[in-house]
Amino acid sequence: MLKKVDSTSHKSGKYSFKSDGDGFPRGLYKVGPGPLFGSNIILSKEDVILDCENKKWEEAKILGSKENESYIKFRDLNRRMNFEMQVLESKYKFLLPKAQIDKVAFESGLQQLRSKADSLLKDQQLKYLDWLGGDKSLFFNKMLRLSSSDPAVSPETYITIEDFEDLENLRADVWTTRISNLLQKFGQQDADKWIILTDQVIKLTRPATLAREIALRSVAISLRPLEQSGLNAAYDVAKRYTEEYPGPVSALFIKDFTPGPPAVGEMAPDIELADVNGNLKKLSSLKGKVVLLDFWASWCGPCRMENPNVVKAYREFESKGFTVFSVSLDQNKDKWLGAISKDGLVWEHHVSDLKGWQSAGSALYKVTGIPATFLLDKTGKITAKNLRGKALDDKLKELLGP
Repeated sequence: MLKKVDSTSHKSGKYSFKSDGDGFPRGLYKVGPGPLFGSNIILSKEDVILDCENKKWEEAKILGSKENESYIKFRDLNRRMNFEMQVLESKYKFLLPKAQIDKVAFESGLQQLRSKADSLLKDQQLKYLDWLGGDKSLFFNKMLRLSSSDPAVSPETYITIEDFEDLENLRADVWTTRISNLLQKFGQQDADKWIILTDQVIKLTRPATLAREIALRSVAISLRPLEQSGLNAAYDVAKRYTEEYPGPVSALFIKDFTPGPPAVGEMAPDIELADVNGNLKKLSSLKGKVVLLDFWASWCGPCRMENPNVVKAYREFESKGFTVFSVSLDQNKDKWLGAISKDGLVWEHHVSDLKGWQSAGSALYKVTGIPATFLLDKTGKITAKNLRGKALDDKLKELLGP
């Protein structure tokens, strides 16, 4: 996160900064004509020369600095790493269609990609360890420690209050990496764990401090992979950042985030689509009942496997004020109706515009994968999402009684 700390003017292409007292506080800075252009540079007790030709800020040479000699090697390693990972990502997208037509070839190719990724990560960590064994008095060493996946055995020791209260740490610009490493190490691929862990990180910081500002921004960026699963946790944190730190910086920041599905606690957006007989049905017409809004399709295997649980819940709780509003992402009406009949989906509220993934209903709720469900209370407010089996039964007992 950039904050302006000093400025100067140039004469014949030359300029200099000279700080008062003991110098600029030790940390990572960006030097350039504006926030979008510049060279990252570590400032400490050394005199540093930045040589830039014809405004080529990304190619600037940094001379006379032991700190920056190490930092440049670190920067270049990470650039190469990012490039290699992008290549692997492209190869994975090219490989993905084989998952449906040749599973053996897909699994073999996937294993090769995983091995290559593991090898790259291992080489990166070995280089980090080598650097960490160097001069521990350098700011670079402190910055590298925050960037590394260290052997801490719990989330509480991986990121601590003391880490945030060290002002030099806040000038390291590696908090997104630190938090992402935390999620990979202790959250695995569990979205709920990611959200819990990042909430704990934010709580380590005090309101209206630089640490809180950095934590909110870094957490929002770290949670962005969850957008691929239709979760809006990243947007929620970015929105919280704009509320706690209003202004042009946060307003620009949140534009990079896409609002996800409606959140728990929000009123459910209304859906009006045609039923099996072509008559328009509104979700809002069911207010006064507890409603399971269920996005599914006849061609969706996991949806069909979950349908018996939904039928069971409907039969058990229908007399207490529970019903289901099913939105199909089918394109073929006969297959849609056939699945309703075969799976015994006996409730009357079945709707679809037969546009598949282009369904107006799925667009409204930002549905990117099915089955996807939203449980609405009697007022039409979303009270839970994506409950399955026993979890759905338990929630219905809570809302409607045993």
